[in-house]
Amino acid sequence: MILRGNTLFGSGIVEGELVVYREPLSFLGDVDGRNGIIRITNTSIAGKVLAIPSSRGSTVGPYVMYQLSKYGKAPRVILSVKADTMLIIGAIMAQIPIMTDLPRELLTLKDGTAVRVDLDRGEVYVDEH
Repeated sequence: MILRGNTLFGSGIVEGELVVYREPLSFLGDVDGRNGIIRITNTSIAGKVLAIPSSRGSTVGPYVMYQLSKYGKAPRVILSVKADTMLIIGAIMAQIPIMTDLPRELLTLKDGTAVRVDLDRGEVYVDEH
């Protein structure tokens, strides 16, 4: 399966294991920036491909994203259905590649699914095995 979106930051190919969070994510409230854990689900996003519908929250969210990067706990790439300004700013500050405008079908995928993200083409290749 191929999902198409728009790359806002980053280039090249990123491969990894998917972590899907199906609600808008608040980096300030929902994410432990030091440990790379989504608190509500106790799921690590460190070194993973994070899929979210969107983000929510305050202007402090980008600093939490920067903290993730500083402590080596950032996701490899963020995939979103709709990226707001704070999510984009945070990704750039933290140097986390980000792709948006992906179909909501992204959110139906299972955690642990292997994906290959081509940031140059704006495509996500989903391993359906």
